[in-house]
Amino acid sequence: PPARAAWPRGLTDREVQVLRLLARGQSNKQIASALRISPRTAQHHVIHIYEKIERNSRAGAALFATEHDLLDPA
Repeated sequence: PPARAAWPRGLTDREVQVLRLLARGQSNKQIASALRISPRTAQHHVIHIYEKIERNSRAGAALFATEHDLLDPA
């Protein structure tokens, strides 16, 4: 998807990609596979996303993504 001028809370384009998968219930391993990165890198992104959006769970991240209209149509 095309990049926006600015994502909420300073998220990067890659973090939004990870957040979209995270919000759909994907595991770190599944996120890594989908984005062709290592599972450790996926975990690193997830940790940074939680810090930036001030949430500490996948459910909270999904709610944030929904509230900020960050989810792509399924």
